[in-house]
Amino acid sequence: MKKEFRHIFEPFTVRRMTVKNRIMMTPMGTNYGEQNGEMSFLHINYYEQRAKGGTGLIMVENASVDSPEGSNGTTQLRIDHDNYIPRLFKLTETIHKHGTCIGIQLNHAGASAQSARTNMQPVSASNIPSKDGGEIPPSIGKRRNPSYCKKIRRSGKTCPDSWIRLCRDPRRPLLSAQPVSLSSHK
Repeated sequence: MKKEFRHIFEPFTVRRMTVKNRIMMTPMGTNYGEQNGEMSFLHINYYEQRAKGGTGLIMVENASVDSPEGSNGTTQLRIDHDNYIPRLFKLTETIHKHGTCIGIQLNHAGASAQSARTNMQPVSASNIPSKDGGEIPPSIGKRRNPSYCKKIRRSGKTCPDSWIRLCRDPRRPLLSAQPVSLSSHK
């Protein structure tokens, strides 16, 4: 395998971050979050096992930047208040012990949020439901959009070097974050 994929175990550098190999764990929902949105110790252990296995970069599953309105689950991680930072910091330090870099996916569920779960009407960039038969969200329009951008930026500042991309597809979440908040083990 090493002969066929000779570069997979080589380090690479993106800006100031060097990843030890080209193996990345993409963000996947685990439902391990606490009911209040905090990172659980089961969660930390789950990610640590992947770091111990040699993963070069772990992208933590989506974290809500505006809960409950922008939440897409009862056990979704939250990053919309500073009180969630201590466990995220513990996760980061735990992962860095194994030489693994880490990032987190920031998220606002938009039209995918369900009022039955959040007790609030979902809002979205457009009034198109996220699936056939789904709730029709009111469009936040251009006037309200800056407040949501501000929430994303604030959450992104929690972890430096964020890269945020606003999603333009009306069937997708209101705000979708691509690889964000990267942190190297240096």
